[in-house]
Parts: sequence; C-alpha cells; structure tokens
Amino acid sequence: MEYPEIFIKKVFESKKTGSYIGTGNPNSKILIVGKETATDIENKANGNELYLRFQNEMLQDFKENANKWSSNIERLINVAAIPNWTGGKDSPLTSNPLFPFKSLHAKELREGQTWSKYQKLHDLIFLNDVSSVKDKEIDFHNNFFLTEMNSSPAKFTKDADKSGIPDRKKVIEESAFFQNFPVVILACSNYINGKEIEEVFKVKFDKQFGSQKQLFWTHYNTDKTKLVIHTRQLSTNVSNNLLIEMANEIRDFLK
Repeated sequence: MEYPEIFIKKVFESKKTGSYIGTGNPNSKILIVGKETATDIENKANGNELYLRFQNEMLQDFKENANKWSSNIERLINVAAIPNWTGGKDSPLTSNPLFPFKSLHAKELREGQTWSKYQKLHDLIFLNDVSSVKDKEIDFHNNFFLTEMNSSPAKFTKDADKSGIPDRKKVIEESAFFQNFPVVILACSNYINGKEIEEVFKVKFDKQFGSQKQLFWTHYNTDKTKLVIHTRQLSTNVSNNLLIEMANEIRDFLK
C-alpha cells in the first residue's frame, strides 16, 4: 500500500506529540469525526468476554495509534497483510489502525452501536443499499478514515474529559492531512458549532436536512470541492432516513 506523503508527515508529527490520528484508509475520500473513542474497560455494560477484549484493545489502539501507523508505513502494510482479529482473553493483540478488528462480523454488533451505523452509511454511499449489512463482515474502514473530536476516551459522553477539545480543533484545522479530505462528516453533535466549522474547515453553511432530532447540515467551500456535514453522534436511535439522506448528498457530491 502506498501511504500519502501528507499522512506520513502527520504520523511523524504525532509520534513526537503523542496525539491521536485515527483509523481506516488514509487514502479514502471520506473523513468521519466522532465524539471520542468509546472504551468500557470497567465493563459497565456487563458484557461478555469478547466485549471486554474488544474494549481493552480499543484503548490499547488509542494509546499506540501513532506508533502502529509508523510500523505500517515502515513495512508497507496493506489490508491483505493484516491477520484476522480473533478476540477472547487469550488472543494476541492483533488489531491494526488500517483495519481495526478485521473479520469482525456485523451481527456481533448491536443495532445502536456506532460501527453498525457507520457500516449502514458506508453501504448506502457505495452500494445504495443496506440489505446485506448483517450478512457480512464490517468493511467500512476500506473507504472511511475515522478520528475523534475529543482526545480523551470515555464510555459515556457525560463522563468524558472535554477540556482538550479546543486544542483538538486546532490540530484538525492545522493538519494538511485532515484538511485534504473532500468529504468530512462531523458526527459529534454539540462538540463543534457552526461558526467553528466555518473557521476550521474554511466552508460556509448551505442547507439543513431532516426533522426533529434527525438533522444534519451541509457546508461547502467556495469552489464546491469540499463538503462538510455536521450531525449528531451516529449511534443509538439514529434513523435509516437520516443515513439515507446523508448518503445521497455524499454520493451526489462524489460523482
């Protein structure tokens, strides 16, 4: 796999600063910015062994993100070279930021989990269909790059340390890598407002879509080469209609 120069530079910088980069395909056209990495190493959800292993590896990945990316770049790692993730208390730490938890099946995710929503959005954009979501392994990492607006992991937003969000916005604004994506989905609700979106991404508000609590807002730069969508966190009761409308806008933009 050929890693873009702006990404290699970002990894080099992040190794020095210890800042989180993200997961997924750095060559993709779509960046999703969530709220924060959700980890539940205390097992507040009383999950099974696989769930607890998943939570621990999520936190491990977060802490070692830049180093793992650096290793990928040095070894020219592509998705095919990444072993399947097996889970369970005795399995090795094999998760890789290029394709986290490879071979994880969608049926192992609850309907309200964020990754389930990301997979639906992915299939709506690239297949215009969600009928096969539960019948296959998670693969949205092939076409999305994910990062977070908050650099402090937490299971629940109400418990998250949000003090670092202003600095994180500055990191995103000043990063050539993050700014290079033609489509940005800010799935982080009130972690960023309209004025900040215009300042960070150099775009202007265009339209509001949806109704009640199922809303999203589109923003474009002057020459319409960048689309920034602001919406709620894509989890829990996010409707299929919201995802369908959002996917339609993105698909039309990428034509």
